[in-house]
Amino acid sequence: MTKKTVLALTVSFLVFISGSKWAAAEEIDKNFHKSFPVKTGDALSLRFGDGHVTITPWDKDILDVTVRYRADVDLVGVRLGGRDTFDVEFRQSGDTVHVIGKEPSGAALGFYNERVHEYFYEIHSPRTLRLDLEGDDGDLSIEDWAAEIDLRFDDGNIRLKDIAGARTVVRGEDGDVRVEKLSGDLEVNLDDGDLTLVACDLQSGRVESEDGDVTVRQSGGTFDITTDDGCVLLERSEIQGLNISTADGDIEVDLLAGPKLDGELRTDDGNIQVSFEKGFPVSFQATADEADYIRVELEDMEDYREDSRSKSGSINGGTGRLKILTADGDVTIREKS
Repeated sequence: MTKKTVLALTVSFLVFISGSKWAAAEEIDKNFHKSFPVKTGDALSLRFGDGHVTITPWDKDILDVTVRYRADVDLVGVRLGGRDTFDVEFRQSGDTVHVIGKEPSGAALGFYNERVHEYFYEIHSPRTLRLDLEGDDGDLSIEDWAAEIDLRFDDGNIRLKDIAGARTVVRGEDGDVRVEKLSGDLEVNLDDGDLTLVACDLQSGRVESEDGDVTVRQSGGTFDITTDDGCVLLERSEIQGLNISTADGDIEVDLLAGPKLDGELRTDDGNIQVSFEKGFPVSFQATADEADYIRVELEDMEDYREDSRSKSGSINGGTGRLKILTADGDVTIREKS
């Protein structure tokens, strides 16, 4: 193709765009509202995309959903298939209500840009409704819930508070998760996001994270925490079962006297610091590359032993058990005054 032909086609294309309906600016302003009768044990299946979600309990036997979407669209060219506007699908099938946000999709020939100014789901429901939730970048907040929650998301931030369902499952990538006052079983799987647990009482708490940090404050129960590069911090917690494993992350544990402890802390290159409340009954064994890397600040130890790589002993009767292992990191064990 000659340069003159290319130039002629380009000019024709630009003239066609400027003189046709291809060039367009549009404001999308949509509101959706739907209510469904529900009962204890029913479920909500919500696909919320990039929308922000708030789920609030009430006493009515009704699931009420309001969706608000407002955006500006600039288009110079033509859309090539896909969905050119926002929509929400509502349907009730058996014991499950389905709410599916359908965001614009597809490609464009020319220039296409969409600026979302407002996108949220406001949901009111009985607190006994099971939740099956899946989103992308939107934030989500749930308070005062008493049923199972299964949540999958990408980059949004998650906040759960006063949760008493039998089982809560959270799977995410880069978003942060904060959980306050949750009881029952909790399973969390994250990539780079941070997890914070506050005042939780867990029958079973399983956490897997890659680069994100895990913080547990004023909580109790059983915890199984695994991270790659993330650090793990437990503050003022009464723990019965404790298993923490990291690759390069540090571990810092502050344990209150309470149930009989059965615990193991393990890291490759990270440091480990353990603090016991005064009177905490525990037997410990700490192993590192060299015994000099282990610092023990405990009074009135019983059965103290030391060799080239480890130190062990017990305090206050030693009814609990704690095993500590690190390769290149330092270990500090102390009893708070």
